[in-house]
Amino acid sequence: MSEEPKKLLILVVDRDNDVGRKTGLSTPIVGFEENLKAAQALLLADPEEADANAIFGALKVYRELSEKLGDSVEVATVAGEESEGLEADMKIMRELDEVLKKFKADGCILVSDGVTDQFVTPILSSRLPILSVRRVVVRHSESVEQTWLVLGRYLKLALTEPRYSRIFLGIPGILMAIIGILYIVNVASIPFVLSAIGVYFILRGFGIDQRIASGFRSALRLFRMPAYAQLRAYASFTTLILLLIGFYTGYISTLKAVEEMYPEAPEFSTHVLWWLDKLPFLAGTYISSSIDLISIAIFVAILANMVYYLFTRNPNFWLMVRGSILLLWLWALLKRTGIILVTGASGGFENPQIFLLIVTAILGMVAVTITILVTRILRKAYSGYFRRRPRH
Repeated sequence: MSEEPKKLLILVVDRDNDVGRKTGLSTPIVGFEENLKAAQALLLADPEEADANAIFGALKVYRELSEKLGDSVEVATVAGEESEGLEADMKIMRELDEVLKKFKADGCILVSDGVTDQFVTPILSSRLPILSVRRVVVRHSESVEQTWLVLGRYLKLALTEPRYSRIFLGIPGILMAIIGILYIVNVASIPFVLSAIGVYFILRGFGIDQRIASGFRSALRLFRMPAYAQLRAYASFTTLILLLIGFYTGYISTLKAVEEMYPEAPEFSTHVLWWLDKLPFLAGTYISSSIDLISIAIFVAILANMVYYLFTRNPNFWLMVRGSILLLWLWALLKRTGIILVTGASGGFENPQIFLLIVTAILGMVAVTITILVTRILRKAYSGYFRRRPRH
């Protein structure tokens, strides 16, 4: 005994409801004759309407399948809303349910113009399986004349369809009106206004305005954060400022030191070797004059993170403690190194500057080692307080 053929629904989805807007017909439209009348009415209203070709494509598929399946196949057209948003999708779903009440299909064949497939297929597949998708694309001649006709069609669409005319006519019209008014009242010159519009297009084109808006929203969210989170955010900003000032201070101090020490310094481009010989002095001056602010900037960030991890019970708190001691050691080490490079100190332990550098290195190593041992002990002792939260 042969299996009965499944019931198939040949379906056309007009997401922006061109059928209803241009013909006045109500949807859903079920049946061969009704869809034929709707397609003819739509072509009479707009001979270049793609949805009419999709309906005719569905009728062609219906005739081919009806010869094999008989009454087990039906054709229908459902429509959404002009806005093509959530309301359109909800209307499509309601009309599809209405069609399925009249014709209990086991699956459907979607016939479309290929534009709205990605939007309507999830809606349809939530109600019944989509067995196939047939795209009806109107073929155009490749000649120049036909190309201009196609361009004219889309130009007409941009001028007559309200959805597109707001963009292609409304926005340029507003800009032109603003330029004219500002020029008439002598508030701004045309080049200035055009430059402002050009800057606006650049911001929009590269998405800079969206990044600025996102940063502004993030700044607003900062005020709703807990106090310890706000402290870390403010500390990050302070760290950035101090770092920039530190680098700038080192640069200015180095220039002044060169002017005082070598008032007749030659040009770098013509006396490269002379400048290379003074490289230790330049490096030492830069390090000595900038390391204080740079170290303070990093310490501010470490201290803010210590407070943050303490309140959030994050075991990274102990890393910040070790980092603060390590930073103190590196600051003293680089400070002594800068002084040695500036003064040109040489020799061994008999030189006070070399001796202080060695003592700083040894004491720093001892301090860091003790810090690591102490923090390991304290981490075990306070393991009940510091617990890493699981990631969701």
